[in-house]
Amino acid sequence: LITLHQRKCDLLCKAKKTLLQKMFPKNGETTPEIRFKGFTGAWEQRKVGDLFNERNEQYPMSEEYPLMAFIANIGVAPKGERYDRSALVNDEVGKKYKRTEKGDFIYSSNNLETGSIGLNNYGKACISPVYSIFKSKHNADSDFLGRMLLRKEFINDMVKFRQGVVYGQWKIHEKDFLNLDISVPLLPEQQQIGRCFRGLDHLITLHQHELEKLQNIKKSCLKMMFV
Repeated sequence: LITLHQRKCDLLCKAKKTLLQKMFPKNGETTPEIRFKGFTGAWEQRKVGDLFNERNEQYPMSEEYPLMAFIANIGVAPKGERYDRSALVNDEVGKKYKRTEKGDFIYSSNNLETGSIGLNNYGKACISPVYSIFKSKHNADSDFLGRMLLRKEFINDMVKFRQGVVYGQWKIHEKDFLNLDISVPLLPEQQQIGRCFRGLDHLITLHQHELEKLQNIKKSCLKMMFV
């Protein structure tokens, strides 16, 4: 069973990687290699700023907007036990953080290549003000944009605008991010692509959780057998 779920996870991840390459136009092209039935025509070149607005709302954390981490390759997630509200020291109470909502696009200028970029799939939260946060406009699908902007080609374009010479002080200014060029289809096709990848991510997560449970059961059984 463990091998079966691991194989399913690997196959789904491989399928996702292939679709990310084929469902978005290559550099210099205006149509992707494969498309859903019923969609034709060239994708339009737009500025990121045509599809996103910066979200820069800074407030103290609250019950509605709890303090969260933004974890590489995971996204918005609860912090460890040492950040529990009951354990916070007095000088952190009242400190301002950036608010984020579900569907926001977030990045860290310092850690793009290691996965500190992606969508908020959690919901209302406060995170460190070092992150840049953007909300999609009415003419854009956040699931589509979230996958498109995670592609290696786009991240390479972002890194060209990174300023600073010391790690920890690198900065990609929000205005430079919003001025980047991307190719996008009309909203209905964006939504179809977004649903496709959302479904794939859901399946991958299900098999990963099942794999973790089976591995924990195996570990417990081995421990009891060899006491």
